[in-house]
Amino acid sequence: MRMRCTPHLRALLAGLLAAEMISGSLASEPAAWPLWTDTSAIAPAQWSFSIFQPAHEARSPPAHAPRSEPPSLYWTETAIGLIRKYQQNPLRAARAFALLHAGMHDAYVLARRESMDEPAAEAAVERTAGLMLQFLYPSETMGRYEAVSLTRIGLQVDESEPAFSSALAAGERAARATMGRALADGAARTWPIRDRPPPAPGRWRPTPPLNAYNPLEPLAGEWRTFALRDGQELEPPPPVPFGSEAYWAEVSEVKHVNAGLTDEQKASADGWNLEQGSITPVGVWNLEALRLARERRLDSPTTVALFTALNVAIYDSMVASWHAKYKWWTQRPVTAIRDRMDPDFLPYLITPSFPSYVSGHASVSGAAAAVLSAFFPGEREALWAEAVEAAESRLYGGIHFRHDDDQGLALGRRIGEKVAARLNSNP
Repeated sequence: MRMRCTPHLRALLAGLLAAEMISGSLASEPAAWPLWTDTSAIAPAQWSFSIFQPAHEARSPPAHAPRSEPPSLYWTETAIGLIRKYQQNPLRAARAFALLHAGMHDAYVLARRESMDEPAAEAAVERTAGLMLQFLYPSETMGRYEAVSLTRIGLQVDESEPAFSSALAAGERAARATMGRALADGAARTWPIRDRPPPAPGRWRPTPPLNAYNPLEPLAGEWRTFALRDGQELEPPPPVPFGSEAYWAEVSEVKHVNAGLTDEQKASADGWNLEQGSITPVGVWNLEALRLARERRLDSPTTVALFTALNVAIYDSMVASWHAKYKWWTQRPVTAIRDRMDPDFLPYLITPSFPSYVSGHASVSGAAAAVLSAFFPGEREALWAEAVEAAESRLYGGIHFRHDDDQGLALGRRIGEKVAARLNSNP
């Protein structure tokens, strides 16, 4: 996508590119990387994976095909397909991706800590991936992804070698710990409707044409985070005060922009309108990472670190932006415009059914651009231009104010940089 470079966009992009560069280079061997989940918290025998029982006795070694690329790439593409199939909303998609990749990361690290070679460490990753997708998508045919992972392992590791059993055990240990984390991360809680704040000027209320009474995922801002202490650790500043001169100037801007949308702006709004039923923003940024990883022919450890950092940052930015949304409960532009300026106004896009400040698209894109820029510094300007366009597209669509987008980008960037900086830390 190409954005129309307005003065505001040029200034915003210049500020982002001038920000401190955080290196995402991997400063230590994989065995020294900190785990994302405490693998000692779940006893190894607490859950058994018994749909398939791989044989461990000696047998004729299979004919091994050389691996064409790291396993993270295959499982990322598989997960993107599942997001589409089950029409997950962006929050649920981000959570699934973060859990999948955190589990694969920890499997790789555990294998390396046991001095396994590269094929065995990749086998541990495969084992975790199959088990995690089975766990995250229980409506899939029982054993499907476990079988896929075991088939892929069998093409790489001699099942008669002790490393085969060790690799499976490492993968299962990481999967158990990550599943345990998922069961306790708060995502299964039900929002008590009595917690809805009473009506007030400037406060969110259902928006036309959907007029959905219950907002989307009001407890997501309390979900357990990975890199952040919680959803409010890097809280953005308060929104522009309702009723202020600055507020009504931003309302007027949305109305004015929507009245004169160019074909290019409409294409940007449509292209980034990645809601439930699409690949969502998490899918778009993972596709970008897939492209860059393949172009650079990244090795397995770098690929594991890249996709885990990317998806942890995206997920934490979602949690942080949802914390902001349900702290301030700000109304959407369509509500302000219909109340004061034009009772028949409808924006170019359908307004999502949750509060406005900050933009989730913007925060996710800021986090993703920060992480990918750390791994691919030569692509930094292009990545940030893409993130800025993702944020600006929500203004073109008439569903966000400018300060929603700008502060969302800033929030995401801070989270992405925090995750990238963690790559250089030692346990």
